[in-house]
Amino acid sequence: MIRALMLCLVLAGCAAAPQVIEKPVEVRVPVAVPCKTAKIPEPNWPLAKVPETASDFEFFRAVLVELALRAGYEVRLKAAVEACQ
Repeated sequence: MIRALMLCLVLAGCAAAPQVIEKPVEVRVPVAVPCKTAKIPEPNWPLAKVPETASDFEFFRAVLVELALRAGYEVRLKAAVEACQ
């Protein structure tokens, strides 16, 4: 008889337990994504084309042109890196 009473109490206790309603929680976690930028073509460097017999004027003219090209190339590379961040 006691076992039947205990069984009734246990079953009544399980029926009276409150239901837990789980709500979805939004968690913001940064996710790594691959960076897709257009490939930046490397310019033709003028110093590579200067012959060894070139005068000083021609050599330094090529140096100045290459400095300007390198500055522009660097700006494009930095812009591509910033686009990925």
